[in-house]
Amino acid sequence: MIKNDYMKEIENTLTLTNEEVRKDIVNGDIGEAKEKINKKLKAIVGIDIGTIDIFSFSSIESFIGKETHYNAEKFIAFGSLMKLQGLIGDKENNESAKIQYYEKSLEGFYKAYTEDDEINEKYLYEAAEVADELINYELSLDLDKKIFRIYELTNRFDRAEDTLFYILRKTDNDGSIILEGIKFYNRLKEKDYDELAEGNLPIEEVEDGILELERRLGL
Repeated sequence: MIKNDYMKEIENTLTLTNEEVRKDIVNGDIGEAKEKINKKLKAIVGIDIGTIDIFSFSSIESFIGKETHYNAEKFIAFGSLMKLQGLIGDKENNESAKIQYYEKSLEGFYKAYTEDDEINEKYLYEAAEVADELINYELSLDLDKKIFRIYELTNRFDRAEDTLFYILRKTDNDGSIILEGIKFYNRLKEKDYDELAEGNLPIEEVEDGILELERRLGL
């Protein structure tokens, strides 16, 4: 019950902060927007934007992980606040900042899911929105794989498939990626046909995908 109450408090805070920051951005109050984000970062996550700018997500993950309670909630807050920072980077036409913050946002949301796979699914959809912002940039293979998984988790099966074949091109048909792709299609085969259709990947395309990957494995 305490955990649920804390998550509800975090959600309410993030919703209000999101509304206020977006209003500031529209009004051109970028400095005020940044200050509000930084204030919530320090209050909820325990680190400030200066630290985030210096360290990799791996290091930030270690900082957050030092605490034994509410890590998933903190990573959700981190992901949401980094998404707002990415929006500011876009508004300021600062592409490097935009990419940096969106990458960390995606990492935060994904880490939250690995900490607690029962998190509110709306945050997975937020992660998918961030993935959409990053899809046209050259990312690390690790981030590509996380985007692939996020698209699957949010039932955007066509985008997951597109990402899978992008990774295959990038890795020159790496065998381990092919096997992961076959597992992906087998998971989809267990779903209702209507769900697959809603995800823009009907069963016929799923079966074609399996055949294509088996061909690439030489089966």
